Amino acid sequence: MPADCPSAMYSPMMGFLYVFNLIVGTGALALPKAFQGAGYALSIVVLFFSAFISYIAATFVVESLSIGNAVSARKCKEQTRQQQSRQFDDVVITEESPSSFEINEKIEVGRMASMFLGRAGVILTYLALSIYLFGDLAIYSTTVPKSLMNVICAPVNTSNVMPMDPCRKNWPLFFHRFTVYRLCIILFVIVVTPMVIIGIQKTKYLQLATTICRWTAFTLMIVLAVAQIITSGPSGTPPAANIHGFGSLFGVTVYAFMCHHSLPALVTPMKTKSLLFFKLSGVFLLVLAFYFTLSITGSFAFSHVQDVYTLNFLHDDNTSVFYFICDHFLALFPVFTCTTNYPILATTLINNIRVLRDTILPPGSRLSSEEESLLEDDDVDEHDSRLRSSSRTIQRYDIIIPVVVIGVPTVTALLTDNVLLLATITGSYPGVAVQFLIPCSLVLYARKHTKNELKMPVPKKHASPFTSNFWPYAIVVWSFFAIIMVTLNVAGVKF
Repeated sequence: MPADCPSAMYSPMMGFLYVFNLIVGTGALALPKAFQGAGYALSIVVLFFSAFISYIAATFVVESLSIGNAVSARKCKEQTRQQQSRQFDDVVITEESPSSFEINEKIEVGRMASMFLGRAGVILTYLALSIYLFGDLAIYSTTVPKSLMNVICAPVNTSNVMPMDPCRKNWPLFFHRFTVYRLCIILFVIVVTPMVIIGIQKTKYLQLATTICRWTAFTLMIVLAVAQIITSGPSGTPPAANIHGFGSLFGVTVYAFMCHHSLPALVTPMKTKSLLFFKLSGVFLLVLAFYFTLSITGSFAFSHVQDVYTLNFLHDDNTSVFYFICDHFLALFPVFTCTTNYPILATTLINNIRVLRDTILPPGSRLSSEEESLLEDDDVDEHDSRLRSSSRTIQRYDIIIPVVVIGVPTVTALLTDNVLLLATITGSYPGVAVQFLIPCSLVLYARKHTKNELKMPVPKKHASPFTSNFWPYAIVVWSFFAIIMVTLNVAGVKF
């Protein structure tokens, strides 16, 4: 539905609630594990710094969106005047209301890249988005089966769980935990594949149900962890700092604050956009406080935090009916949320790959009707043959792309159940590109376009609070430094 359609509009509070829900997702479940591994002092610093950098990048996306609206408005004015065959001068865009910089049209990140970054920028943008979504789907394909496996198999209260450990005592020996995990992967793929094929979308009621489950689950995790600390004392003793945990921590924090590629779709339908950057900072501060609470309570409540944090509550020693219900609800919480989100992400990835394919290998230009009428019989036969061949190629791509989109994450999940590793890699490499590098590139070139083409600076109302070009370049430097550190950590380099 178009963003400018009245029925698609919503209040700023609802819009920022959507942003909060978008940020707080699967990444939060891996955060306590990374927090405990890196140490509480280092984790607090890195988490705060990541939130700050992520917020800056988010303001860059919003500013680029405003400039994109100005460019689109100017283009529409020029087209209208040309159609009316009027003599006109260059369009002058002012800050007067209604400003051309007002965000009235939804312009996705890919379209902004085509406006400001050129063909190479579009290719790199869609490539980064696609790789990130592959990682996202791989995490989903691992989290859901791992949660199901831990519900099916006997609970364990140790960190030394081996893949070949028996699932349950009286079961056949070949039904070890990793076998059950792989069977759950197959079941998960069987369930989500039809949903991807039919292109299921998240309806209002599904969005509401997901939101209620998310808030209930995270509130329960915090309350139960605090209760365990109060009644039994801290079980975990994380160090103040462990530099060897920086890689996992950085990757997971980037993954946990990811929202930038979806901001245009969430910001545009807001009825009013006054104090947009200030209110957005409030969302990031709320998420930061939430992550601090979740991670600190989790890292001290449990001696060994699982990479899917909800599983820690399934493995505790409480046996009352209340705890049984809460524990199994938390263990199955990722199953519901990831299963409903998977088809939407997969459909988005399929569309991104198609755009990437058409950008790299543009479809051949079709002959006009006049040219076709001049073709001789032999030429017509040859032309029809080419069209049929092209049609068959498109049909093959329409089959291959969904198979690859579902197959690659599935194979990845079959090879490993390490959610923390997948979140680290996804956040540290394609995540850095999507969250940091693309917004910085967009805002730098968008500002340049505004100065050279629109002949005026970005109005203060629509400009990021971080107007100096120092900030984009500083974020790029930080990104490459962090990627190097992550790579060294993943490679096991000791220093």
